[in-house]
Amino acid sequence: MADRHVPHSGPVQYTPQEQVSAERNEAEALLRSVPGVKGVGEGRDQIGNPAWIAYVQGPEVTARLPARIGDRSVVSEVSGEIDILPA
Repeated sequence: MADRHVPHSGPVQYTPQEQVSAERNEAEALLRSVPGVKGVGEGRDQIGNPAWIAYVQGPEVTARLPARIGDRSVVSEVSGEIDILPA
């Protein structure tokens, strides 16, 4: 198979346009304190309401997550191990 070059591929610079909210910081700190949580994001629950997404190492971690943080539900997504790529 021939090696293909994909134009404009590689590291992406991240320059957010808005500050991270205090609620997001609180949710992230709480969720990251649970062993097996590998990442936290914002998304939607099954019916479309705003939710905190907890990226977890395995399904056993889901049982240790809170059901809600503030006015949002917590949804788990089994992602496995997440590593930062070298620069």
